[in-house]
Amino acid sequence: MSSVPLLPKVAITGLGLVTPLGTSKESFFAGLADGRSALALHSDLSSALPGELAGQPVWAGRVAEFGAQAAIEAGKRRRMPRLAQMCIVAAREALGLLPGAGPKDASAIHAYGAKRLGVVLGTGLGGLDATIEFTRSFIDGGMAAASPAVFPYTVMNASAGLLAIELGLTGPNVTVNHRELSLPEAIAAGAELLQTGRADAVLCGGCDELAPWSLHGQWQLAALAPDLMTAQAAPIHPYEGVGQGVVPGEGSVVVLLERTDRPPSAPPLAYLSGWGRVGDDRQRIGWPRAGASDQRVTAGAAASIKHSLAMAGLRPNQLNWVAGAGNGSGLDELETQTLRAGLEAAAEQVAISSVIGQCGEWQTSAGVRLGAALWSLSAQRVPGTTHCRTPDSTRSLPGLVLHPQDALVHHVLLPTLSQGGGNISLVFSKA
Repeated sequence: MSSVPLLPKVAITGLGLVTPLGTSKESFFAGLADGRSALALHSDLSSALPGELAGQPVWAGRVAEFGAQAAIEAGKRRRMPRLAQMCIVAAREALGLLPGAGPKDASAIHAYGAKRLGVVLGTGLGGLDATIEFTRSFIDGGMAAASPAVFPYTVMNASAGLLAIELGLTGPNVTVNHRELSLPEAIAAGAELLQTGRADAVLCGGCDELAPWSLHGQWQLAALAPDLMTAQAAPIHPYEGVGQGVVPGEGSVVVLLERTDRPPSAPPLAYLSGWGRVGDDRQRIGWPRAGASDQRVTAGAAASIKHSLAMAGLRPNQLNWVAGAGNGSGLDELETQTLRAGLEAAAEQVAISSVIGQCGEWQTSAGVRLGAALWSLSAQRVPGTTHCRTPDSTRSLPGLVLHPQDALVHHVLLPTLSQGGGNISLVFSKA
């Protein structure tokens, strides 16, 4: 065992979700239990694609109506970007606020006070549509045409700021922008605010939205499934050998973290018991092939897993489920190699599955894996890997779970690798 000192656990007392699979805990959990996929064809996404691709229906995971009208006053909502609205709705659910209830009704705010409740949100792209709108008006008409009302929403921290303003929170306010690590890094950063005494509770999570310009960028980078517009079924195949790209999605997931040295504002759903960060030598764009003789691309990721387990005081064989990131891209092979190096012999027995095939992939989609981890710990079940039919042994572990099933779950690992070389692993434990 490592000599890393054990730190106090952090309680997770609230969860809010705005995802393609569900826009509340209840609907999201029901989707996990059913193994349902929320991916569908959408005709309003491809307007920014080049040439004859423009206007064609595209497979994607989109968030439908998510309750913003009931949660946010109409006057505020008209001026507020959709991305920030998604964050506010998710945060309100994490705080236990019913539609129409105000911040004064949140037990966590009442217990700790607005100055001791922080916000840490991760985002990969922020409000991209607002940025495009402002930039386009400036290019077309000069400074006089660039709306000062739109500009504040082009910054990465707009959602975190608007969330704090809406809920009247004056504690620490942090935005994390680190590609695929944005959400798990926000969780770890929030926990560290608690452990250093800078806050007593923190709303942590992440958000990204899917719109024509984000789809355009992913398409030009060849990050999407090549048959995104021609397939008869959702063209995402986690942990299969045929995987060539992803199906895009969107969403916002927020949890409420609280200190464990005082009574929590609500019964804990689970505990964040460990986390670890280590870097790797990986290219900035895309997923390199994880050759068996080249450990540079995964050695740090494996070390991050070992560090998170050491912080949690666990051995690899004490893990019950891995909330995998399998999405049908080259990431699957990298993750599999990482888990074999990080968990060693335990990697051949541990259960693993990915819910990305149910929701789609976006820069902060680790949030739906986090939501699945909390469901697994509370329901004592593990979700399946929707759209995986024939697993490839080079891209998956033997314990791959294809359909939802009952299981004994006390500890869950959530590993996240980022393009560019970053890694962070989180361990969640049963309350």
